[in-house]
Amino acid sequence: MFYIFEMANNHNGSVKHAKKIIDEFAALANSFDIKAGIKLQLRQLQSFIHKDYLESDLKYVKRFRETELGKEDFKKIFEYIRKKKLSTIATPFDNESLPLFKELDLSIIKIASCSIDDWALLKEVAQINKKIVISTAGAELTHLKKVYQLFNKYKRNFSFMHCVGEYPTPNTHANLERITLLKETFPDIEIGFSTHESPHEPSLAPYAVALGASLIEKHVGIETDEVPLNAYSCSPADMKRVLQDVDRFQSVYTGRSDDEVAALTQLKRGVYLNKDIKKGQILKYEDIYFAMPLHDGQAHAGEVDDEWGWLQRRKNLIGATAKKTIKKDAPVLKKSFKLFDEDETVKKIRKQALKLLEMANVTTTEKDEAEISAHYGLDNYDKTGALIVSKVNLKFCKKLILMFKNQSHPEHYHMRKDEMFELIHGDCKLILNDEVIKLKVGYPVVINAGTRHSFSSKNGCVIEEVSTTHYTDDSKYTDPDISKLRTQDRKIKIKLI
Repeated sequence: MFYIFEMANNHNGSVKHAKKIIDEFAALANSFDIKAGIKLQLRQLQSFIHKDYLESDLKYVKRFRETELGKEDFKKIFEYIRKKKLSTIATPFDNESLPLFKELDLSIIKIASCSIDDWALLKEVAQINKKIVISTAGAELTHLKKVYQLFNKYKRNFSFMHCVGEYPTPNTHANLERITLLKETFPDIEIGFSTHESPHEPSLAPYAVALGASLIEKHVGIETDEVPLNAYSCSPADMKRVLQDVDRFQSVYTGRSDDEVAALTQLKRGVYLNKDIKKGQILKYEDIYFAMPLHDGQAHAGEVDDEWGWLQRRKNLIGATAKKTIKKDAPVLKKSFKLFDEDETVKKIRKQALKLLEMANVTTTEKDEAEISAHYGLDNYDKTGALIVSKVNLKFCKKLILMFKNQSHPEHYHMRKDEMFELIHGDCKLILNDEVIKLKVGYPVVINAGTRHSFSSKNGCVIEEVSTTHYTDDSKYTDPDISKLRTQDRKIKIKLI
C-alpha cells in the first residue's frame, strides 16, 4: 500500500502551517509503518489565470490567489517532506509548472481528474521519466484507453486512480465497482483510489483495498482558529481512523488460524488394520477401517485415496510398504510405513528434464506450461510416461516432448488433432499403425488424426511437436485402464523454471 496525503491548499499559503501538517502526517505514517507521500498543487497563476480575471472574486481564482506559494516556499516545503522520510508529490495544472519537477527534484507526478483530457499537458508529462499517478473521475473507459496508450507508448511507470469528482462525495455515489473495471481493463498497471468522502462518514478505503486498490489518496490538513478544514479533508485523528480501518481489513483478509488444523484433526477418524500386516507387505484399501480416536502419528481418513486403487497420489497411504509386522486392530502409524512421495518424484523429474533440455540446447522460460503424463501413476513414470512443454496453442500448436532413458509412451490416437514430430535430440522409435519409424534429426514425420501411434526412447530424447489446435481429452488410449482415468488423474502440471 502507498498513501498520498493531499495537502492541496490546506497549507493556507503558509510554509509554517505546511510544516505542521507534514510533522503530523509523517508521525502518523511512521507509527503505522506505511509508505506515504505529501502532495501539493502547482500552478503558475500569472499564466494559468487569464490576466483579466487575476484579481476577480471567482471562487477558485480567489482561493488560489489567497493560498499562493512562491518557488522558494515550495522548495522549503519539499525539502522538509524529504527530511521527514516521505515522498514528494505534486499535481501540475499547467505546462509551465512542469520544469519545477526537475528543479525541485520531485518523485511523483499526479494528474488531476480535471486534466485527464488536457492533451497539451498529458503529452508533455508523458515525456518525463517519473512515477505518474492519474485520477480518472468523469472519464469514459474509451478515453482512458487512449490515455493508457499515450503513457504506455513512452514506457512510463503510471497508475490510474478511481475517483469521484464531487466534494465531499456521498458514500452512495462512490461507484467502487469501477475499481474492479479498471483492474480488469488495465491488468498490467497499478490501480488506486482517490477518495473525497466526509471524514465524518465511514471510510471507504478498506473497501477499495478489498477490491485491489494499492494506492490511497486523501485530502489532509490541520484545523486551527485561523485555518478551517473543508468538508472532505482529514485531520490527523481522522486519518488515523482510516489507517486503522485498513489495517483491520488487511488483518482479517490475510490472517490465518494457527489452531484450526489441530482442532479439526482431533475430530478425524483414524486408520486401523482389519487384518495382520507383515513386514514388506503393500497396504491395500481392503486392509483398513476408520474409527476414532486419532492417535499422535496415526494416519487419518483424509490421507487415504483409493479412487482408482493402484493410482498413487501425494503421500498416499494406499500402496505404502510396511516397515514391520503390525497386528490387526492396531492404529496405522505413518512412521511404520514407507509412503510414496509425489513431491520428491516431481522434483526428480524436473531436474532430469532441465538437464535433458540443456543437452539438447533448447531454451524454456517461466511462461512455458509443462505437465507430466503419468499414464500408470508416478511410481511407474520411469517406464511409462512423458514430460510435455507447451509453447503455444492457437490455431496451431507447438510443444516439446521429453522422454527419459528406457521410457515409453502408450499407444493412442487423436480424434481432431493432426501433428508432426521432429527429433531435436537423442533417439526415438515411433510406431504408426504398427509401422516402426526411427526418428531422425531434421526429418519430420506427420501423424494424421485417427492414426494409432506410440513412441519410446532408449537413451532419452527431445521431440518438437507442431500440430493443429490441442484440445483437452482429444487423446484416446487403446489400453482401457488408461482411458478410464480422468485427465487430471494422469497429468500433473509443473513449472520447469
